[in-house]
Amino acid sequence: MVLIVLIEIILQFFPVPDPYEATKKNMFIPAVGNMYIESQFEPNTKLEFATEDGLLGFENYKEKTNFTINNVGFRGDKLKMPKPNNEYRIFAIGGSSTESLYVDDADVWTQVLQDNLNRDNYQNKTVKVYNAGKSGDNIQDHVAMLSHRIIHLQPDEVIVFCGINDVTRLMLDKNPLKFNSKQNVDTEIGFSQVLSIFLYEFQIPRRLYYAFKSEEDALETIEIESKYKKKVEKTKSRPIENQLPTTDYGNYANKLKTLIGICQANDIKLIFATQVVTWDTEEEALQNWHWMTSRGGVRYNAKMLQQKVDSINDVTVRESMKFSIPVFKTDSIISKTSNYLYDDCHFNPLGNKKMGDELATFIKTLNQ
Repeated sequence: MVLIVLIEIILQFFPVPDPYEATKKNMFIPAVGNMYIESQFEPNTKLEFATEDGLLGFENYKEKTNFTINNVGFRGDKLKMPKPNNEYRIFAIGGSSTESLYVDDADVWTQVLQDNLNRDNYQNKTVKVYNAGKSGDNIQDHVAMLSHRIIHLQPDEVIVFCGINDVTRLMLDKNPLKFNSKQNVDTEIGFSQVLSIFLYEFQIPRRLYYAFKSEEDALETIEIESKYKKKVEKTKSRPIENQLPTTDYGNYANKLKTLIGICQANDIKLIFATQVVTWDTEEEALQNWHWMTSRGGVRYNAKMLQQKVDSINDVTVRESMKFSIPVFKTDSIISKTSNYLYDDCHFNPLGNKKMGDELATFIKTLNQ
């Protein structure tokens, strides 16, 4: 017992997060603040990330990278309200390809875009680009982010970079209308639940949780230091399923039109960006870093999944054309090589620079 107490005291100096922190926060007070937005960052969050050895494109990169969230929960400079008259405000909405978790604040593609546009005095104003990307977000989250979190912040332009997470949701989500599937039934809290709540206040039980959590939880967990090799190993250990679930793209198309309608009603310029995914690459180095083909406990055929992404991109282009919305065709502009991507769909530092600079050229061309 003395030894356990000593270990616990030492571990308090090297804490790991409580896996049930969110549950405890909302145990007695309803979660009113984020009931319409599933994922978000706390304002003024500051983190440091690091990447494992061998990750494609990070060989000579910074040992530690800064990931900073501003005063309103976005990656980028401090946001001022009301918006200054000399500011041209752009928001980038998307999933992890927008968020760019392991790339430094100075090198993320939204910052590259901001720097590029300011060099050319775009719109004769000071351009600010705010990164509202969040790992795992799909188009339903993008609608919530735009309508509930961004629209009142007076954006001049919005970039929506979507696609890959929608493939998973459309294939596997059995509740696309997001009905509340949990009945509000009063239940008594037993001794075991109270004991669990108590135990996870300490570091030893927390570490045991992370050591023995399920394989699927490990695949979806985002680490302070990247653990892609472990995710690749878990994916490769599963047999390949060649029969993919059928996909109805109607919900995705309707959500695209919702985003378009919100922006048009508020006189905001909108650009869609298609998704670039390396599931059909012939480069062996990239194939060896694929881990996102495993979804819902099943590893799917990579080239068949690529067809789903291509179909999503086609829907994005088709719906955009109906309303004269410009589309940045990322999947054809940025080549599917390890020069720019390090796994299934994420940009390495050079890929972030390529994305930011190419998108800046695209935006400037639209306004010539």
